[in-house]
Amino acid sequence: MSSRFKRGEGNLDGILIIAFLIVIMLLAPKGSGKGFFSSPTLTGSGTAIGPASGSHSSPSSFPSPSSSYRSLSVGSGNAAYENQSYKEYVTVENWGDKPVDITGWTLKNGKDKRSYDVGGQLQRFSADVARIPQAAPLLLPSGGSPLQDVVLQRGERAVITTGLVSVNSPYRITSFKENSCTGYLEALPDYAFEPGLQMSCPSPYKEPGLDGLDTACRLFVGSLSSCETPKFDAKNSKGEECATCVHGRELSNACAAFIRQHFSYQGCVAYHAGDPSFSSGKTWRVFLGRSWEMWAPNYESIELFDRFGTLAASQNY
Repeated sequence: MSSRFKRGEGNLDGILIIAFLIVIMLLAPKGSGKGFFSSPTLTGSGTAIGPASGSHSSPSSFPSPSSSYRSLSVGSGNAAYENQSYKEYVTVENWGDKPVDITGWTLKNGKDKRSYDVGGQLQRFSADVARIPQAAPLLLPSGGSPLQDVVLQRGERAVITTGLVSVNSPYRITSFKENSCTGYLEALPDYAFEPGLQMSCPSPYKEPGLDGLDTACRLFVGSLSSCETPKFDAKNSKGEECATCVHGRELSNACAAFIRQHFSYQGCVAYHAGDPSFSSGKTWRVFLGRSWEMWAPNYESIELFDRFGTLAASQNY
């Protein structure tokens, strides 16, 4: 009887152990496809997480943006194929009725969601984060433009370039809002904006004061393209010295002076900053000032967070 009791006690212990394991399995977290005894995932920058099976792995699932910012959208721009920081850009657009101040908000890439093969081990690294700076509502030709918060009105967007414009001549470029004269900057060979600035400069043949000049001057100005800064030549078409020649044509002194004063970014701002349509541009140009590209060509996420760390908008590709 004693032996039967011991066998019964052993069976009871076995039943308790099985029941305990069943409870553990029921309480174990589900998802991810990893077993209960699987290896721990990476939580720190540069920590190995297992043997490598490729150059990188797909990003993990992404959080959903806050419903408070449904009017905002993030665009990938040329981030998937551009690796020059001064050309690489993403966009933020506001389609809501209320203005949104995005100054001080942060952009974050998905580097921490990707795994990289380093010496045969998969590793992850900290994500790159960049803060959106203030910008000039009017880019002053003389430099030193006053800055203010980047506030996106309805239908406005911010083109956010990873790098900066390093060319400081003839104009120093900082973050700014496009206006009806910034097309003059786009037309200059010194600069390369991505995407190009809007070419909506005032029509040369409608320039105030033109009707008081000689006929030859008026005809020449009428032949100019919008946003064109005429190039003065040292000689005329015959090779003779000429201080008032433009495109090989000799113009009157008054005409040459008029062209110098009016048809450039500086001249356009001086004579048209008060026009009703001057500030009708809907695009802010924001430069983050980074030396290296921020966005990967594949398996990337673009996340925009407000000042309180709330996810406002995102884009994955």
